[in-house]
Amino acid sequence: MSLTKCRAIVIRTINYSENSVVLKCFTSTHGIQSYLVNGVRSRKGSIKPSQLQPLTLLELESTYQQNKNLQRIKELKCTPPLLHLHYDIIKSSIGIFIAEVMNKAISEEDQLDEPLFEFLFHTIQILDIEQKNTSNFPLYFLLQLTRYLGFFPKGIYSENTNGFDIKEGCFEKYDQRNPFQIEPLLSEKISELLHCDFEQCKSIILTNQQRTISLNFIIEYFQQHIHGFGELKSNKVLSEVLS
Repeated sequence: MSLTKCRAIVIRTINYSENSVVLKCFTSTHGIQSYLVNGVRSRKGSIKPSQLQPLTLLELESTYQQNKNLQRIKELKCTPPLLHLHYDIIKSSIGIFIAEVMNKAISEEDQLDEPLFEFLFHTIQILDIEQKNTSNFPLYFLLQLTRYLGFFPKGIYSENTNGFDIKEGCFEKYDQRNPFQIEPLLSEKISELLHCDFEQCKSIILTNQQRTISLNFIIEYFQQHIHGFGELKSNKVLSEVLS
């Protein structure tokens, strides 16, 4: 057993007993880790439920035992603090969506992935401080996440590659008989979102309907390429909030 200090992103909490929860995090040192946190609902508890909300960014000091399902937290700080994400209805809905995607897409424990961690840590901070349009953020996030999960789409939109195929993971000639292809206009938008930064993504024009169709299509793309990804619950609420 050793003492470990790390940064962590809260994914979810699971009730364990009357005053205890299991905290699932993605950490900078050991990938996915689960922690038993006692006294969360007790007045005397040092760790409060508000510190364990999805996507909260933490600095942890904990005991670490390899091959043990639950670790123990000795000290916890919310650093850097999130000032808006949990208090803004649109941002909190996006945050719940991101956390659900993380929970389904990142499953292996004790698998260090620094590039993925830094991408997620940075993305959450951008969402927290962004003051303008965040409507394209969920779609942009999903598409950029594929870079780190190993199935970033091949090619770009062009006149001869005007249909994005979620099964093959590439842009090819559009064929309306192919149920795995998205139509040319939205394929072009997806190509733009794949090859831009967040500032540029805000200027990409999509109607609410187009955004919902594209988001559902990319979720299906994740289902095609991640075994057991399954259905999401938060995207329906997200579509309503962003409409």
